[in-house]
Amino acid sequence: MVIAPDIEGRPTNYAADTTWFDETLPVKLGHPAPGTFGSTTTTSPTTGTSADPDVTTVHGAPPADPHGQLATLRRKLPARVELVEGSYQQAADSAHTLMTDSEEAHRLPVQLGEDALPAEQHIERMEKLTKVRATAQASVTTLEPVEALILQVRPARQNPNPS
Repeated sequence: MVIAPDIEGRPTNYAADTTWFDETLPVKLGHPAPGTFGSTTTTSPTTGTSADPDVTTVHGAPPADPHGQLATLRRKLPARVELVEGSYQQAADSAHTLMTDSEEAHRLPVQLGEDALPAEQHIERMEKLTKVRATAQASVTTLEPVEALILQVRPARQNPNPS
């Protein structure tokens, strides 16, 4: 197990299986490992794979076998869902802490007879909070099609004669 970094590479509170970590994160800094979500091929998923053996990915590796890609995606997606779930839980916890602290920051000056927050600071905080809200709403907008795609996935056929 290793501590999983966030998207900027900073350590998080989440542990990841070392095999998943090695397969998901770049082997060499700045260059994704072949077959990871970050690598792009010269073929389009809608056009199929190229019959040209000289076709390579952006990073010089041969294009991945579609069956291999599918197996890799099926193996990686549950861990990615868990990582997103953990990130959202951390964000929800942070938002709750922000709300609690804001309530206290609103109550204490009144109780102590202190002056209100200067307008510049109030405006700055509101601008930051507006950006945070926009980011959160954009992420929800991104998750909605993911949910739709998951619902569209055909379930595996059940083998009537398990051996």
